[in-house]
Amino acid sequence: MLIFFDTEFTDLAYDAKLISIGLVDETGERTFYAELSDTWGPYDPSDFVEEEVLPKLGNPAARIPMDELRRQLASWLASFGQPVQLATDSLAWDWPWIVDLFGMPGGVTWPECLAPKACKLLILPEFQQAVEDVFAAGLRRHHALDDAEANRMAWLATQWRRT
Repeated sequence: MLIFFDTEFTDLAYDAKLISIGLVDETGERTFYAELSDTWGPYDPSDFVEEEVLPKLGNPAARIPMDELRRQLASWLASFGQPVQLATDSLAWDWPWIVDLFGMPGGVTWPECLAPKACKLLILPEFQQAVEDVFAAGLRRHHALDDAEANRMAWLATQWRRT
């Protein structure tokens, strides 16, 4: 089973801090979303993040500390009862947050059901156009859960063309 995910973080820098994470299974029926309450402060975000990401936050029920995120996300992944693989359009920026959460694949804290590598979505022109169509229909760009959903919907829209 593929699970599409996206993260938002304070800056495109080595010392960035995780702000939020969103995941949606390939059916679109199950989602997970969290906003981190203890990883970043008001002076951490770049100007871009201040303008594009922070205004889309604000779900009090989703605000949790990093330790709780580890516990809840591992439980959510295990609840599928089968092996899962994460998929993202930005492997270099999103996947390191999963490793930061759970340690190295195969380690003691790595969820047993989680594949040790993420799937990199191929950003071909038709995929990118499908993503743009989804955002034009109302999803919020640079919101972790909406970005994950946009990738899922674009993946579905372009799969039939490859078979």
